[in-house]
Amino acid sequence: MTGRLPANVRVVDASWHVPAPTSGDATWAQLAQLVATNDVLLHGSQTPNLSLLKPRAPLDYSLDEFSKTTAVYATEDPTWAIAYAVRSASCRGFLNACFYPGAGAGDASERRIFVSFAANENGPAPLKAGVVYILPSRSFTRMPSYTDPILGLITECQFVSTEPVPVMAEISVQPANMPLTPLLHDFETVSRRASLNPLGFPWLH
Repeated sequence: MTGRLPANVRVVDASWHVPAPTSGDATWAQLAQLVATNDVLLHGSQTPNLSLLKPRAPLDYSLDEFSKTTAVYATEDPTWAIAYAVRSASCRGFLNACFYPGAGAGDASERRIFVSFAANENGPAPLKAGVVYILPSRSFTRMPSYTDPILGLITECQFVSTEPVPVMAEISVQPANMPLTPLLHDFETVSRRASLNPLGFPWLH
């Protein structure tokens, strides 16, 4: 898709990240309650019925090396996990971030989030039902805090395990379980802007 965006595609303003939701429907609340114990993390997927998650090399265009680690990825944020779970295989692009401002993880109310899916030619983002896996946190390591050139010092809600992780439970999710409305973007426009300015994330302006 090139040229003008469909009429129903929202364009974000300069403050691209927003407060991460601290409440949601029953499914969201169930995930939040599980992860609040600090004993588990969440992993969103389009592949159900797995009993073991194995490390994989991600398709990642971030400039940092940590995000390219061959690993199992997980998060403590329910909304972010659901967003990954409901992204269908036909979705051409997914821009996203979830982080705490500052040098360490804080309260859930401090998290910031950004979610934008590449729009189809007719407008809607290609989303479908998925699953969120509940994983034991013991083998995971949080991504180290770092200084973003725009945001300053931040701590991402991203963990990796370089060893296989057994699945404790599986919860089915729908796009409607996200307690925020995801943004949509034009894939070709964002790709062009990213190639010209790799540091310009999320390349929506």
